[in-house]
Amino acid sequence: MSLPDVAPHVTADAVAALPTRLRSKLDQALEKQPTWTITSSDSGATIALDDHVTVTLTTPVDAADRAACNCLLAPRCLHRAAVLSAAPVLTTQPHHPVAAGPDVATAGAVVTTEADPPDAAAPSTTAEEKAAAAQVRDVAAQILEHGVAGADAVTQADLLRAIHQARAVGLPRLATAATRVVEQLRAARRGIPGFRLADLTEDLREALTVCHLLIEGIGDQRAARGTSRRGYSPVGDLHLYGLCTEPLRTTTGHVGAISYLTDGDATIWSLAQARPGDGDTARNAAHSSVNLGDVTLSHRELCRAGMIAVNAHASVDRRLSHGRTTQAVRTTGRSWREEPADALWRQPIPEQAARWLNALELARHERPAGHDLAFLDGVLAADQRGLLLQTAQLPGPVTVLAPHDDPVLPYVANLRLLAAHATGMPVRMIGRFHGPRQVHGLAVAASWLPDRFGGHVDLGVDQLQRADLPGAATTEPPGADQPQPPLHLLAHHLQRVVSAGRSALMSDVDRDARALLDAQLPTAAFVLQELRRAGHRRSRDAFGRLNQQDSAALAVAWLTAAAYQQAATTAAAVGSWQSRWQPSA
Repeated sequence: MSLPDVAPHVTADAVAALPTRLRSKLDQALEKQPTWTITSSDSGATIALDDHVTVTLTTPVDAADRAACNCLLAPRCLHRAAVLSAAPVLTTQPHHPVAAGPDVATAGAVVTTEADPPDAAAPSTTAEEKAAAAQVRDVAAQILEHGVAGADAVTQADLLRAIHQARAVGLPRLATAATRVVEQLRAARRGIPGFRLADLTEDLREALTVCHLLIEGIGDQRAARGTSRRGYSPVGDLHLYGLCTEPLRTTTGHVGAISYLTDGDATIWSLAQARPGDGDTARNAAHSSVNLGDVTLSHRELCRAGMIAVNAHASVDRRLSHGRTTQAVRTTGRSWREEPADALWRQPIPEQAARWLNALELARHERPAGHDLAFLDGVLAADQRGLLLQTAQLPGPVTVLAPHDDPVLPYVANLRLLAAHATGMPVRMIGRFHGPRQVHGLAVAASWLPDRFGGHVDLGVDQLQRADLPGAATTEPPGADQPQPPLHLLAHHLQRVVSAGRSALMSDVDRDARALLDAQLPTAAFVLQELRRAGHRRSRDAFGRLNQQDSAALAVAWLTAAAYQQAATTAAAVGSWQSRWQPSA
């Protein structure tokens, strides 16, 4: 059972109302969450914290009186604040209905009002908007000051209050980014398998970037405000063919699967479903039933079948709705070597990479389904980096990585088997662009695969066996690869600050700055050194208290380094996916 979503201001007010002695015990109370007994109903949920204390949440939990505790200290009690702090963030506003079916639960699904017309002039930032952005910036600076370990429930409540204010003044992009930060922090502190430090770092960079644009009034102010996520709208009749399926694991504790499909124009659509669950649920999520209209089949069956959907509905990112307004009938699927899927592999790899990089400029909920998918033909190889794919369009090999290293999912085991026993064999692959000449492997098709796989292997769902592979072959070594700039050194320190705060900048910085200089990256070395200086700067005010301006200076230095690292990594990725080497500057 899972807790219902709670509006940000409800949690923030509950934590703020706690006496000081109870506020200091909030994180200890949250550690007992696995022992809670949650009973869900149509009206909400009842949470038994022990034999005597019960907290009741009535959905939608958008007001203080919808969260009640039976203890004598309620509503200013630790039990109520702990339950609210553990609940997912409510991302839909009650006065803005969502025309959506029971789809995948993701952080940042903000549904507010429609955006201004594209041709309308963007007004300058108001004082209220700047104040809301400053509130988010100040909390983000405190997170960088102390790291994940110091981002306790009280700090998260401060950020939730800032999120509520950002929504109230119409800043959906900022509210969405800050909501992802809260959920990533919770996942990190609870040890949820779906947490990745790189994702939290990226979300903090996004939130601070938007704050900077709004406070300074620079750049495209409409883009800085963001557009609201809309519901589902009609997209007509679609004849769809399955491509592949991958498992989902979110930082909110949801697991499920997402299937990618293509229509007659080689446009990619997605159908996703996720529910609260653990590792065992994630393993079997692709085999659970998914509905589209009157058709019921598993994700694994869907990605090998065809379907005609009449009166289909989808969101702006081409995510299909499960709504009953759609009528559907199952048809015969087609292989990746047949139309319309084959057209996806005929697109040149540099154009595919450009599609991925261009989509990164959009808000997450506006990026079209499959924008980051790579459709590659080639021959498998292996070296110390692991599994490689040598393609005819690129002079060097593509490194194939596992999207998840969780042993519950078969990604790593499948890639190891392919690297050990399928080298030299031709394959057709679907991957997800990950960086310079790197993809996350999602699915593989080959003529030598057994028929029981139905034409292709979903690497995160299907389990390859040694008997399924043809055996190792002697191949020529992959072509020489282009050396990539050591930007990982800068990314490493950015992530260390997010993880451990200011104290992470006390060692190894000068050594890595010299390495960046040696690699002809003087700007990278400069921003890293400035980050170190900001990390070492500690001053006190007239009363002997640590100066809060030092935290602001650290946040500015960190954002400067993070912005450079993102731009430089994007530039390196552009060059690495070209069909021939680009001359260095």
